[in-house]
Formats: sequence, C-alpha cells, structure tokens
Amino acid sequence: MISEKRYILSKTIRQLYNALANYLGPQNWWPADSVAEMLAGMILVQNTNWSSAARSLENLAQATDFNIDTIRELTNDQLEGLIKPSGFYHAKAKYLKNILTMYQEHFTELNQLTTPDLRQKILAISGIGAETADVLLLYLFDRSAFVADAYARKLFKKITGQTFTYTSLKNKVEQQTNFSSHEAQEFHALIDEYGKLKNDPLHLEKEFKLNL
Repeated sequence: MISEKRYILSKTIRQLYNALANYLGPQNWWPADSVAEMLAGMILVQNTNWSSAARSLENLAQATDFNIDTIRELTNDQLEGLIKPSGFYHAKAKYLKNILTMYQEHFTELNQLTTPDLRQKILAISGIGAETADVLLLYLFDRSAFVADAYARKLFKKITGQTFTYTSLKNKVEQQTNFSSHEAQEFHALIDEYGKLKNDPLHLEKEFKLNL
C-alpha cells in the first residue's frame, strides 16, 4: 500500500513538473558564465532580490572578471565595497571567500562523498544554510536535490492546503520523486520562475491537488 501511494504521488508531482515545463520552457539554470559567478550569485542573493544581487555581480565582474584568485586576494574592505548593493556585505564578503576556498581547494574530495555526507560538509561552511546547500548540490555538484525555498513552500501550500517547513517539504518531495539531477535543476528553476508571476495562469490550485 505504501509503495502504491508513493507511485501515485510521484506521478502527480511529475505532472506538475511537466505542466510547468510546458508552460515556461527550458530554464537552463544556474544563470552564470563561470563557476565563480555562479557561486557569487548564490551568496549574494541571500536575503535580497536578484536585481540587487545582479548589481553586486556586475561590480565583481568589472573588478575581477570573476577570477577566483583575484576575488580571494581582495581585502575585506575592497570586496565589501563591490558587493554592497546586495546588502549584508560584511557577512557576505566572508561567506563568498569561504565558498570560493571550498571550491578551489576541496571540490574534488567533496565530490567523492555520498550526497547526504556532502550536504553535511556543505552545511558546515560558515554562511551556508539549508537552501544554499541544496542549490550547491544541484548546480555545483550536479546532484539531485529539492530546494524547498519560499516559492516552493508557497506553491505546495497552494496545491496541498498544508504549511511546510523547509525540511518537511524537502523530505516529502524527495521521498516521493526520482528526478535526475537535470530534472531537479529544472524543477527548482521552474518553481521559482512560476512563483514570480503575478497570477496563477495554470490554475494549479484547482488542477494539482496533492496529499503529501
């Protein structure tokens, strides 16, 4: 009975994925031309909107061309000045250097870990919370993970009538689905892009009732 229930839920979430994909088209996230730009974007977008993060990214591009060594060699004051538009620049300067160090010095060894162990290692990095850890799993390490961010929690509340914490929604969706890493990357992007729309053009609240 448990197996049958999971199959039905997985199929329904797959239908949700397909509906979003058919409506919005391929997303091809993460939007960046280099690993350094991608990692910087993940840090700078924390607790702000993408337009603010984008201004900081433009400053970094002009000053460093997203060269990791160049960014790491900046003084704290220099880096903070460049990323000031994204807010919380004292903390984010530290976090950005932490994540770039992780990538440059430890990526190969970390990538050999199982996904659960890798996630714990990422969470141990100062400045990395659950959401950023899962985004890193998806787009840096190419692992399948569900990002239960604010857009996802709002969407799943709409189609289930339930309120979820980050962890509870992440666990439920991952238990009921078997997305490839590419599909998981697209699912996260599709949910976020759909969540930015001002209305619900697909009428998901009526069409996708789930009982997770």
